[in-house]
Amino acid sequence: MNFLCSQCGACCKIAGAIKLMPDRGDGACVHLLDNNLCNIYDDRPDICRIDKMFEIRSKKDPDLTLKQHYINNTKSCHDLIDLIGLDNKYKIDIEEYNK
Repeated sequence: MNFLCSQCGACCKIAGAIKLMPDRGDGACVHLLDNNLCNIYDDRPDICRIDKMFEIRSKKDPDLTLKQHYINNTKSCHDLIDLIGLDNKYKIDIEEYNK
């Protein structure tokens, strides 16, 4: 199972504003490119790595499954998409994790 990402950039577009990453001046991470890809993807920090964050969180919550972690993060993605006004086409159908 893999995390399903629509590459909308919503998380990166607010990462600077909430001080998770350096702000490029508009609230987005300085490493976000115009095509919504990451300029440092291979060397990105743990906070930007969904599977690494699962490793960290599952130590605190051993009942958390990888599937539930992905679903929780996808729901957070939906909230960010709504927050910054992106098109709903970027929302991943949660049911995709049940296939």
